[in-house]
Amino acid sequence: MRLALLTICFLVCGLLSHSCKQDNSDSSKETGNAALDKLNVMIAKDSADHTLLYERAKLYYDNNYLDGAIEDLERAIELDSLQPGYYHLLSDSYMDYFKSKDALRTMEECVKLFPDMITSLLKLSETQLILKQYDESLQTCSNILELNSSNAEAYFMMGMNLRSVGDIARAKNAFRKSTEFDPELTDAWIILGQMFEDEGDPKALDYYEAAINVDRSNPVTWHSKAYYLQNTDRLSEALEIYREINRIDQNYTDAYLNAGILYLSMDSLEQAKDQFNILVSVKPQAFMGYYYRGLTQEYLGNFEEALEDYKTTLRLNASFEKASDALKSLQSRIESN
Repeated sequence: MRLALLTICFLVCGLLSHSCKQDNSDSSKETGNAALDKLNVMIAKDSADHTLLYERAKLYYDNNYLDGAIEDLERAIELDSLQPGYYHLLSDSYMDYFKSKDALRTMEECVKLFPDMITSLLKLSETQLILKQYDESLQTCSNILELNSSNAEAYFMMGMNLRSVGDIARAKNAFRKSTEFDPELTDAWIILGQMFEDEGDPKALDYYEAAINVDRSNPVTWHSKAYYLQNTDRLSEALEIYREINRIDQNYTDAYLNAGILYLSMDSLEQAKDQFNILVSVKPQAFMGYYYRGLTQEYLGNFEEALEDYKTTLRLNASFEKASDALKSLQSRIESN
C-alpha cells in the first residue's frame, strides 16, 4: 500500500533549478526542466486545456511539489469534472500533504460521480482504511463485490480491514480468496505468511515460498522468507537467502543489514563488518549500518573506529538513543583505562 509522506514546497528545488516555488499563474519563465517548460508554454497558450493541467500536475506530484499539483488538479476538475484520474491524483496529493480529510472527500466525490467504477471504489476503500474507517471501508469492499464477485483486490482490502480490527480468521479467508482470484497477488501471500508466523504456525513458510514463486526477481519476497528463517533460528539458511537477495539486487540494503546482524549474533565479526561496510558504501545515509559497524568495531577492540561510527550515526540521526548510549559508554570505558 502506498505510504503518505509530508512534502513541502521547497522540495521542488531539484525540479525547478533556480526557483523553489513555481508560480502557476506565470508560465513564461524557464525552469530548466524541459518537460515542465514545454507544458508551461502550452498552458500559457491555452489555460483552459484540462489535459495539460493534469499532465503538469503529474509532473509536479512526481517531484514532490504538492501545492502546484493540487492547484492544477483543482482547476482541471473545474474544467472537466468527469475524469476520475484527476480525483485519484488529487486525493494522493492531499494524502501526501497530510490533508487526509480532503483526500477522503475527494474520493467520496469521485465515487458519487462514478458509482460503478471499481478502481475508484478500491481507492476509496484504501483511503478509508488509512483513516481507520474500517466499517466504511468494508462496506465499500462489499459494494465492489456486488459489481464483481471475483475481484481479488476487493478481497485483499477486506482482509486488510479485518486484520486491522483483529478478526484474524476472517482476514485469512479474505486473503486466501484474493489469491484464488489472482494467484499473482504477492502482498496477499506475504501477509498470510506473516499472520501464520505470528501464530507460530510453520505453514507460514509455505506462503512465503508462494510469494517467491510468483515473483522470483523481487527481493522483498525473498526477504520475507529469510526473515522467517532468521526468527526461527535457521540462521545458515537465512544467510544464504540474504546472499541470494544481493545477487538479485546489489542495492537492496536490508539484506546487508540483516546478514550483518546475523553474523554479529554468531560472533563472526569480520563477516559482519564486511556486510556493514558494503551497506554504508551502497547507502551512505544508512545510519543503522554505521551503528552496527560501530558495535562490531568495538567488539573487535577497534575503539577509535567504533567512536567514529557512533558519531557518524548520530550525525545522521541525532535522536538515535542506542548510538548515543553506546558512544557515551565507550568514551567512559576509554577514559577509565
